[in-house]
Amino acid sequence: MEAALRVAAEPRATAVVAHPHPLHGGTLHNPVVFHVERQLHELGMTTLRFNFRGVGDSQGTHDEGRGEVEDLSAAASWIRGLCPERPLILAGYSFGAWCAVRLAEREHSVRAVVAIGLPTRTYPFEEIARLGKPLAVVQASHDEFGSPDEVRAVLDRARPRGRLYVVDDTSHVFPRHARNAAARVGQAIREMEKWGHS
Repeated sequence: MEAALRVAAEPRATAVVAHPHPLHGGTLHNPVVFHVERQLHELGMTTLRFNFRGVGDSQGTHDEGRGEVEDLSAAASWIRGLCPERPLILAGYSFGAWCAVRLAEREHSVRAVVAIGLPTRTYPFEEIARLGKPLAVVQASHDEFGSPDEVRAVLDRARPRGRLYVVDDTSHVFPRHARNAAARVGQAIREMEKWGHS
């Protein structure tokens, strides 16, 4: 599996960032993925972004989200091995958010999830009601795959209740707003700490 690792000298946490849909151009080099990962590293985390199976130099073929959750699980397990005593956070963008939520629902080592561009019109996100851990969503104000109001309705099912961070004047791919989306991810992480979570 092709991946890019950024190691913090004294990591406060570890984070894995999952990219958008492989069949629609999603890769670890996506601008939002890149800036989110860099933001998390600047917050003191050891970070990993990777290519799902069949993307770039990662082996395999697209598996409609089933095998991709296993890819994310393998990446999370690997980075957890580097810093087993530190909290693990998953961040995912669009398709990657769907994978992150599903893995976090079953994987107890995941401390929190940050979803970017939650595609509520594409996937049901039934796992959110069972997540049982902090969840933040960074959503474009004009996201064509899920409006902020639709995301709020989904987050209302979460316990603890999820939090929404809106990036104004942009769409699902955050054109010219990748850094703004990453800044909102940073805000979400800092506010999660105020809730008593790493």
